[in-house]
Amino acid sequence: MQEQLLKNPASVREDKLITTRSIVGCLVSEPDSIHAGTILMIPGFSGSKEDFVAIMPTLSSLGWHCFAIDQYGQPATFGSNNENDFTMDLYAQDVIDIANSFPEPIHILGHSFGGLVSQVAVSKSIKSFASITLMCSGPGALPRNRWGGLPRLVKATDKYKMSTIWFLKTVAEKMVGYRKFSRKVRKWRRQRWIKTNPFSIKSMGNLLMHTEPISEKLIKTFEKNRIPVLVLTGEKDDIWPLDVQQNMAQMLNGKYIEIFGAGHSPAREMPNETAIEIDTFLKTI
Repeated sequence: MQEQLLKNPASVREDKLITTRSIVGCLVSEPDSIHAGTILMIPGFSGSKEDFVAIMPTLSSLGWHCFAIDQYGQPATFGSNNENDFTMDLYAQDVIDIANSFPEPIHILGHSFGGLVSQVAVSKSIKSFASITLMCSGPGALPRNRWGGLPRLVKATDKYKMSTIWFLKTVAEKMVGYRKFSRKVRKWRRQRWIKTNPFSIKSMGNLLMHTEPISEKLIKTFEKNRIPVLVLTGEKDDIWPLDVQQNMAQMLNGKYIEIFGAGHSPAREMPNETAIEIDTFLKTI
């Protein structure tokens, strides 16, 4: 199982995209010759564009123009100091703005919380998208038995600096033996956390726990116009229950795939297998 890449591959470059409210940091990889289409990748809670960097070269070698963004409040799109700027509708509008900047409908891929944002974006502006891939995500709020320390983490953003929260979070995770990483990767993850806007952690955390059923809105949108759906997850995903993801795929009349050996981050953990499954799905629709 692969660890986080700490250096971008030669074929992946840093760039910027523009929405109506901000400049969005992104990673870009381009195909050498044949253009199969454009994929926009949306990271999840406490994540960043680097969560997709390992699958981008393979996808681009297969013809895909790939863009992975930092959502509003994440390190390369830090955002404002106004808590009202961090809402589900505004996250989704950022995605719609980016999608509409391309000359043709694009394929959207959302990881975890990014999958929730992607569903809202598609339900609001389905004409902007050619397909939707939901990676280790769900139909709405996380089941309560999967919240873990999320409520305490959200409350901590009102009291402590991000560096202090990281220390407390790390201590708690060590006590339960949660997700061990190498020293270099732990250092990188700490820096990413510290560079994240605390309002992002607070708002995304609250939305993960309390958001309304989102897939139901997408189903209503699909009654008039639909696009292909892929629900892709790791066979060992310990955040979103597999049965919830399977049911979501059925609700959305989509394809369901489990990546053998992967957990909650297939794009990082099993990048080649994940990229091939995405490419195969997109080229058969």
